[in-house]
Amino acid sequence: MTANNKQNQSQQSPVDNLFSQLSAKFEWLVKVPTMQLPGKYAVILVGVIVVIFAWKIIAVNKAESDMAKKLEHERVLITQQAREYADHQYIKEEERFGQILSWAVRGELIRNNIDQIDQYLSEIVKMKDTERVVLINDDGKLLVSTDKRLEEANGTELFPREILNLQKITVRSDVDGKKILVVPVMGLNKKIATVIVSYKQQKL
Repeated sequence: MTANNKQNQSQQSPVDNLFSQLSAKFEWLVKVPTMQLPGKYAVILVGVIVVIFAWKIIAVNKAESDMAKKLEHERVLITQQAREYADHQYIKEEERFGQILSWAVRGELIRNNIDQIDQYLSEIVKMKDTERVVLINDDGKLLVSTDKRLEEANGTELFPREILNLQKITVRSDVDGKKILVVPVMGLNKKIATVIVSYKQQKL
């Protein structure tokens, strides 16, 4: 019988021996669920659990806050880029319109056909958000105005020389609270007049 036991022990694999040793070493872990911990250790354990949960909630909230800030920043950036693109396209369209208007007014002005210019400007003022259109010659005299209350006014009283002296088609976004399109009318050698289209500012 003893010989058989020795034979069985000698037949055990090294893996079985290692498992037996580890089981004996960590036998106390198996008993943990059934052990009754002293009160202070139970309180500490609960405290640790609470701290872990609190840390997790804080970490999640911070991640959500960071993500919200990042999304808001990206939204503001995209909106700004869209506005800049729209403004750029608007200015390009206004410049094209101003160029055509300049050619039309120049032809009639050279022929001294002020009534025809008045008709042109009266049609333009009917366009959406257009408030008034004026034609001022290079001496500052008001030649045509769609606002008949201004007919006796001088052009330099309506707009500063800085505006009247512009040599190229320009859009200004805030001149006395108005958006204006300044269209110089060029003769053969020099500027002979300026058309200024005033727009109503969009309410924010």
